[in-house]
Amino acid sequence: MVGREKYFKQSRYILIETEIMNGPNSMYKIKPVIKLAEEIELPKCMYRMKIIQNSYCNARVENVSKVSQSTNVLEQVKKFLKAPLPEVAALESRQEAILEQLAELKKQMSALRAELKLPHPSNATRAATVPTSSNITHIQVPIDIVINANPQWPPYSLLALSKLSCLSLNTHMHSTVVDLPQHTAQFYLSPSDEKARPITIRLIWKNVPDTELIVSPGRRITVRGEVNILRYLSRLGPARFNYELSGDPALASGMDCILDLCYSLVRNKTQKDRQADVRVLNSYLQKTQFLMGDDGITLPDIAAWSALKQIGYTTAKELTVNLNKWFQRCNDMFALVS
Repeated sequence: MVGREKYFKQSRYILIETEIMNGPNSMYKIKPVIKLAEEIELPKCMYRMKIIQNSYCNARVENVSKVSQSTNVLEQVKKFLKAPLPEVAALESRQEAILEQLAELKKQMSALRAELKLPHPSNATRAATVPTSSNITHIQVPIDIVINANPQWPPYSLLALSKLSCLSLNTHMHSTVVDLPQHTAQFYLSPSDEKARPITIRLIWKNVPDTELIVSPGRRITVRGEVNILRYLSRLGPARFNYELSGDPALASGMDCILDLCYSLVRNKTQKDRQADVRVLNSYLQKTQFLMGDDGITLPDIAAWSALKQIGYTTAKELTVNLNKWFQRCNDMFALVS
């Protein structure tokens, strides 16, 4: 321990002596290996930075010139926006060329119309869109409709409408049907005045799960279900069967309920469900001759009559007294034998 203390004291004395000789801030200087010239010529291909010392002096000048520079930038942006782009100019020239071609075609069409002595299109459109009171009830556009039906479930409602002179019925047989049942023979009895009827139904016997009306053959848009087809035809046929024109929401809703009941009556699978629907139909005939009153036959009567014929409820054994009288009354109106 005594030897170590002597060593530390000696080293401390040596450090103090060196500090007194060299001073506290003196460092050991090394002689330069290579002497360089005072002025160094820098290459001009490099990016030259600004002198840092001059940046503070030029700060005020830059602050003063900022306002003028901002205004100059805005003016340049405005000039750029006002200057048309080459793409926009090409589009404008192309549009002007197309307008000139359309104007030339319009002149040629006017010359042809004058040569053929045709009326001006505006006058023709006005005459077609504003009908007078004398031709509203006489102009009828012929409508050709295709309906696919399964011969096992024939849509008798179409037969009833043809007997009421509402439409003409033409029947055809698809390749999927080999033989037709006997009850479909009455559909082939076409009316004698079918040319005078505005609606022509082309009924095709086809093996389909449900009766369907082809609205758009290209897009395969169909109206499925016999009662839905009757709703569609009621908007095209005579106004007396279009219940939506009655103006009575309660009456229209009641007719819709009976039409839906007729659809479920045909699709019921058990005898119990069919008898329940028949009892509902019978409730509409407590004091009236037809389902919707004594004013005459309506669309629900046609749908219910067709549904009862499809399920085989055509005799007094399956029907109630009121329903049996109503069913015979419908047969007389349609000139059919049950």
